[in-house]
Amino acid sequence: MIRETDREQAANTSRYCYLEAGTGTSTIVMLHGLFGTPDNWWSIMDELSDHYRFLALQLPIDHAGDRTYRSFRSLTQLTDFVGEFIDDMELDRVVLCGNSLGGHLALDLYLRQPERIEMLVLSGSAGLYENSLSGGPLRLSRRLVHKHACEIFHDSVHVTDELVDHIFDTLSDRNYRRFLLRVAKATRDRSMADELAKVDVPTMIIWGSDDSITPPFVAEQFRDSIRGAELVYLDECGHAPPIEQPRAFARELHGFLSAASTTDRDHVIRKPR
Repeated sequence: MIRETDREQAANTSRYCYLEAGTGTSTIVMLHGLFGTPDNWWSIMDELSDHYRFLALQLPIDHAGDRTYRSFRSLTQLTDFVGEFIDDMELDRVVLCGNSLGGHLALDLYLRQPERIEMLVLSGSAGLYENSLSGGPLRLSRRLVHKHACEIFHDSVHVTDELVDHIFDTLSDRNYRRFLLRVAKATRDRSMADELAKVDVPTMIIWGSDDSITPPFVAEQFRDSIRGAELVYLDECGHAPPIEQPRAFARELHGFLSAASTTDRDHVIRKPR
């Protein structure tokens, strides 16, 4: 059963916030994107909780605490946060699964500490190319928020008034908005093109076929750069497959994890089963 948990860090007084489900022998740490939350993974975790242990971590980029422009230094501090979480949870080797910024951090942690990562799952990952909000200052309005939110999804049904109001209210905090812009710029500027050949663990790339933030050609660049990586497209899906196509995502994730430990996997593109 999924439960929300606060856990004290061993090293200091700050707190982790995460969702947990399942008791399987393989542990999957789920990392959300820039505007995401651990809830983005809820349906997938619930679908597969009989098979795996899931930990969906809240990255320290939410509208809480000291999220100021000067408090963010580099993506390294976010990667370190993920690594510290894995340490404090006393995990050995984990599967890292990340969407957008979360995929970027998963790759960065692997490249820095490969011995800690068993497999990688990337979805709409940053690190090569991304149409992001880092291009310059925004004249904030609900209309603009709605427009950009619609670019995330294939189906605008996911862009509810509640979501638009939440994003608008959050971004109305000027200091926090500057903080997010700095995170977005750091993501854009941290290219992994020359490092992906170092990835040497089973890697699954699950991508929305209608992703306009990180278009399909980006998925193919990841596949071509990571030895043995497998790429699958989810139809009628944009930049947030865990939200828009959770059942298809769960099916592909389970198939990959079940087979990756015993099967040599070639570069393939296939449609969902």
